[in-house]
Amino acid sequence: MQLSENDFRDYLFEKHSDSISHLIHGKREPVEWKGDGFPPISILLQQIVERKINAIIDGLGSLILSAKELRLEKSGDATTRIDLLGNSESIGLTIIELKKSQQTERQAFTELLAYANHFCSIFPGLTEHAINTILIAPMETRTVRDAFVQEVLGNNKSSVAFIPSEENGEIKLTVYYPDESYYQWFENNLLDDRSMYTVAIAFQELKGWIDTDKENNQQIPDYSKEALNTISNSISHRLEAEGFHSLVYAAQQWGEIGQLVPYPNVIYTVFINPFASFRNSCHEGEIYGDTREGRVSEIQSIYNQINVAEREFWLESLESTFHGFAIRIVKEEFDKCFLNTNSSKVGVEISLPDWSGVKTSMINAVFVHNLDIYQTGLLRKIYSIYIGYIYSVNVDEIYYSDDLPMYSYDTLRSFLPVWEILRGLGVGDERPNQVSQRIAPPQRVCKR
Repeated sequence: MQLSENDFRDYLFEKHSDSISHLIHGKREPVEWKGDGFPPISILLQQIVERKINAIIDGLGSLILSAKELRLEKSGDATTRIDLLGNSESIGLTIIELKKSQQTERQAFTELLAYANHFCSIFPGLTEHAINTILIAPMETRTVRDAFVQEVLGNNKSSVAFIPSEENGEIKLTVYYPDESYYQWFENNLLDDRSMYTVAIAFQELKGWIDTDKENNQQIPDYSKEALNTISNSISHRLEAEGFHSLVYAAQQWGEIGQLVPYPNVIYTVFINPFASFRNSCHEGEIYGDTREGRVSEIQSIYNQINVAEREFWLESLESTFHGFAIRIVKEEFDKCFLNTNSSKVGVEISLPDWSGVKTSMINAVFVHNLDIYQTGLLRKIYSIYIGYIYSVNVDEIYYSDDLPMYSYDTLRSFLPVWEILRGLGVGDERPNQVSQRIAPPQRVCKR
């Protein structure tokens, strides 16, 4: 670019305050899966990011720039300036930061996030997800590219990046789409049973509040269902806010069995464990696991730079810390659900069962009432996309289509559809429709 950053900012504000979308080039359709059956998780996530980018670009058609070099003043802090501020009737508040130099683009992206936080602080109730942040920069720095993908995918931010250029006196803003390498570490075995970490909180029957089925014709009373589902929902909201990828559901032992155990009610919380040992292990200084070679190399590079005294149990300590945090968050939210006026304590037992064992145990998976199931994070995103897929014109290809409820809303919280679909997706790198014949459901779901 021949223009300086200041000149470029002024040019956008003075010449394109209501037509910045005219400068955008390189928008394309999201990546397509050309293979058989349902796409792998890496393609799914790439589609999510690219659709979000395109939605923001479409919304820029109604963007009106309303200020340049907007000063943000905080008591006791130095004044900072936003390059451009605007509003779109389609997508809302929009902040634009310009950086011509590769050396300063990392700082620019950090500043963008800080600006969004500032607006959230002065407009209580506004969230960063509702603010569009636009970085116009060369996007040549790996750190910036990594951070951009993490913000859009992992933190669900509304961000887009453009690479500026000038050709024959014409300014261009070329859309930056992260390449497929940024999604390659998201493998289908993220949903493998061995990748899952389970926290189970079992608790007593609470007469008149959460009763079993033994005096109700083998059916859980409606008020008990509502209570158990409310607890699961509360925990799932907390886990969503904390950034966990999880499943949460309540189960209650059948009356005959429930009478034999002190704690017939169970809240199961099942997490994707990012540090699962079968994907990340170390033996005599060598990293290995059931994962892509490139990912092993990345982890090995980090491991080699860890203080020698900390290396031996480095991966184990990461996993242990994750486990401890997961247990603490679930227990905290569970306890909040049982505050009461007489300060009585609810009898509780916490266990960490193997997820595969939970799913195959007759006691835990069959002789129980499984209630509504809630998903958070990537599990929610992946499941939502898959629901759209199996209700599409290709449903005849999918094993589960024979048992689909009439309307998709009946699959969102119903235990069996979630159970079947997610365990099908988690079988290695095979597609669900290719493995369905060896995935038998524990029971059938009837059409309505």
